[in-house]
Amino acid sequence: MIPKLLRRRVRPVWVAAAALAAWTNRRDVTRWYRFVRRSVDQRRTTPFGEVLTEARVRATISADPVLRRDKSLDDVAVHDGVVTILTNSGGWPDPHDQIWRIKQVKGITDVTSQMVPS
Repeated sequence: MIPKLLRRRVRPVWVAAAALAAWTNRRDVTRWYRFVRRSVDQRRTTPFGEVLTEARVRATISADPVLRRDKSLDDVAVHDGVVTILTNSGGWPDPHDQIWRIKQVKGITDVTSQMVPS
């Protein structure tokens, strides 16, 4: 009886916690969603190694609290070891710790930025 009661009480708390976490990191969740959708659409034309490299770059961005919540970072694209950070402002990237962390990802040779039309 007690475990059933606990399941009824605890499950809504976990759902609420997951919803709050998704809302707090909504920019990052949106970027990951677009990446997964694009990877599935281009699975026949894009080499699997390049998809893995982009996933590593995205994981690095997700692990960095400054980059994860950066409003100007719109998306990331990786082609032949070059990371292109798509931004909606001209002041990015900052050549300090964040760029250094992205360059440390295996397979990355350079990091550039490009403005995306809004």
